[in-house]
Amino acid sequence: MLESEFENIISLSRCPNYVCFLPLILYLPIGLALGLIRVGIFLHVCLLSYILPASFPFKCIILRAMLSVAGLPISTQGAIHTDNKKKILIANHVTNLDPFILALLYPSILTFESSTWPSQQHNSKQFVLPTDKSHNDVLKNLKEKVEESNEPLLFFPEKIRTNGKSTLLKFSPLPFEVDYPIQPVTIQVHRYLFDINVSTYASSFYEDLIWCLLLPVTCFKIKCLPITERKKDESREDFANRVQSNMAKSLGFNSSSYSSYDVKDFIKKRKLSDKALQHEQKHEAPRPKHITAEPVSEDDELQRMVKQVKDVLPDTPTHSILTDLKKTRDVDVTITNILEGKISPSKPDVAVPRSMHESLSFKASKFESLALARQLSFAERKQAMLEAARLKYRVKHGL
Repeated sequence: MLESEFENIISLSRCPNYVCFLPLILYLPIGLALGLIRVGIFLHVCLLSYILPASFPFKCIILRAMLSVAGLPISTQGAIHTDNKKKILIANHVTNLDPFILALLYPSILTFESSTWPSQQHNSKQFVLPTDKSHNDVLKNLKEKVEESNEPLLFFPEKIRTNGKSTLLKFSPLPFEVDYPIQPVTIQVHRYLFDINVSTYASSFYEDLIWCLLLPVTCFKIKCLPITERKKDESREDFANRVQSNMAKSLGFNSSSYSSYDVKDFIKKRKLSDKALQHEQKHEAPRPKHITAEPVSEDDELQRMVKQVKDVLPDTPTHSILTDLKKTRDVDVTITNILEGKISPSKPDVAVPRSMHESLSFKASKFESLALARQLSFAERKQAMLEAARLKYRVKHGL
């Protein structure tokens, strides 16, 4: 699957582009003042939902009215059928507020693969699926829970939040293996005036709530579809695909063959790629800004040393000097080797009396203990080499 396809299914960032930041910055003072007022209203909603009993006739109307004032209007279409309570509700997952909204509308037992905020279902019962057991054990526990409960269970079979714009992920097979009637519930969320995503892949309940309270309006549309049962000769997988297709058609979405595991694998690979890129940039050696000249190459350095030797011993063949310099990497040592006859030129030069070579010695007689004495010894030997070079030059040319 291409990276662009994944990015069309999930939201990785709150703002899709930098353009949407400008109106948000201008609106920020109003949003902060509005958000402070709405926080108080939302806390009262939570308090009333806990205090008022489920049998209170106007409970849902009061809570929905207060949420509308807080910028979270809820519209509903259809209803949860109560003629057969032993059934499974399944819904698509768009925001972290979905369980909270559905819990206000319908007294359901909410079942999660992993609970993001256990206390958010304060006015409903919650059943968290065990993650340390095998699939058969989980299915057995789930069937026992359905049998002992008089209320329907709610699943989010996509298992992760999507952006709720174009695609439904492949459903988890677990709710369809219980062999109870399925009633689909679709959730659509629209945000007006600002192009800010309602939720992201890694956002928390509090983050989504704060953005909803700060921005003007975030509308939730809940639609209950008819109860669907598995046909006689239909496999559970085909049953799940049929329900997914019906929900996608009702939402105007596409049915995807990719599951939550594919999305998690994409996120994991993306994080590893980003870490590798950051590590590479961190360990890349920075170039000093004040240095504009290109570094000197090895060939240029050798040519410079050859010229220094030629200035002292102009008659020595260049390739002989170069050969020795590649070994010694030192101008003074190469000059010494030439004067002591250790370098054999390719073409004969004017011979220098052997007695002259034998009489020349540029080695120190001993290693001096004082640095000043060693420096004077080096200067003397260097001066002796220069004198020997001049002497050789005069002998060669008969001066």
